[in-house]
Amino acid sequence: MQAIETLETEVGIPTQKKKNLKGILLTFIKVAISVALIYFILSKTNLSEIWKATQQASLALLLLSFSLHIIGYIVSAFRWKVLLNAQGIKMGIPFLIESFSVSVFFNNLLPSTIGGDTIRAYDIWKKGHSKTESITVILVDRFLGLFALIVFAAVAIFFSPEINRRIPNLQLWVLATFFIMAVGIIVIFLHEKRVKQIGTLFDLPGLNLVKKKLSKIADAFKAFRGKNSALAWALFWSFVLQVNVIFHYYLINVALHMHVPLMQFFLIIPVATFIMMIPISINAIGLRENTYVFFFSPFAVPIALSIAFSWVAYGMILVLGILGGIVYAIRK
Repeated sequence: MQAIETLETEVGIPTQKKKNLKGILLTFIKVAISVALIYFILSKTNLSEIWKATQQASLALLLLSFSLHIIGYIVSAFRWKVLLNAQGIKMGIPFLIESFSVSVFFNNLLPSTIGGDTIRAYDIWKKGHSKTESITVILVDRFLGLFALIVFAAVAIFFSPEINRRIPNLQLWVLATFFIMAVGIIVIFLHEKRVKQIGTLFDLPGLNLVKKKLSKIADAFKAFRGKNSALAWALFWSFVLQVNVIFHYYLINVALHMHVPLMQFFLIIPVATFIMMIPISINAIGLRENTYVFFFSPFAVPIALSIAFSWVAYGMILVLGILGGIVYAIRK
């Protein structure tokens, strides 16, 4: 037995200690990147200018912008419920709103690898449903939300020459992402007969391994096969949700007197969202500020004002996280 353990160590099978060290190192790198990005962007302005820009904001509009999060929670719960129903899982809207609120707490305020989506999946699993069902519904939920954003971006990109000049081939990237995601949705909700027909294409010699891998992925989404009604309603709620999100950011822009046109937010927010999903920093800190400065600069928005926009928006998320933490503490 000792010889086997020695052999495992020699061939490099990772131990729990090595995994922990890797996690610590990865977190340290992300913190370092966040600090570097914050230092870089703040070197171009100063905190007094950012504070001044924040002080001049309209409190009424900021409160209105924050209130749209409530609508966002409700709409998100309805979309989640539609997808759960497609799997034969019955959940009440109040429970789903509560779960979503707690997920925001875990997603933004805890320095751990436990993401909000993990909490949402756990809540469904805890109600007696399988892990596969719990996880796949969250994946589809997220995917449809991002698809709605990319649809808006695919339209708005033809009305944003200022941003197109900033990023070469942006139209190509956005349209390619739209096409890939559209195909992904079709594959997820495709009728089972069609899936089997497509599967026969991989019966050729040498493709057996590929077919097995794809079959495992396809089986995970089997509950959504041919559920066109669920797809239609989930997409509807996705578009409603993302319009709400874009208006939330637009109102912050108006409150801060930035004067960036509404149409531009239908491109800026989707692209910025995809950029901030890149896991190179802690909760997109640093990456968020630099991204908004980059996208708002063509509209003559001062750096301090762009950073103020970023911090106000993130501050609202932190407040929601605190509220979610209170909900979590009460339900415990």
